[in-house]
Amino acid sequence: MTEKKKHTRTISQIERGTVIDHLNPNVVFQIVRILDIDDDTEEQVTVGTNLFSKHMGRKGIIKIGNRFLDQDTINKIAIISPNATVSNIDNYEVVQKFNVEIPEEVVSVITCPNPNCVTNSEGVATRFRLVERDPILMLCTYCERYIRENEIEIT
Repeated sequence: MTEKKKHTRTISQIERGTVIDHLNPNVVFQIVRILDIDDDTEEQVTVGTNLFSKHMGRKGIIKIGNRFLDQDTINKIAIISPNATVSNIDNYEVVQKFNVEIPEEVVSVITCPNPNCVTNSEGVATRFRLVERDPILMLCTYCERYIRENEIEIT
């Protein structure tokens, strides 16, 4: 009988910073853009996608050293990956961990796909109201256009 080898992968810990876990693997690099991580960063950054997950099948993870997320960034992540978790790390220990939540109202985060919307012609900040969480359905406050999860474009 052939013995199966167990494969483990180790992603190094960070001393201080943020871990964004349980990401939809299809949006990991979109979140990298939202986080404005580029070649010039001097902080430790780990990006993993299509990693095995007992709960999700496949998942993504991003670790950023010496950086903590503001609420606006967390809201953007929640909209495109609503099952994500965020952990704040200090001295290699998790000091805070929470599930992201889509806010009831989203301001200046999503682009309205309606070209006739006032937000696209007069520079007004977009404002969407959450109608459904799963699947995500948002309503533009100005033009009353519904936008589904697969149509969402983050500003």
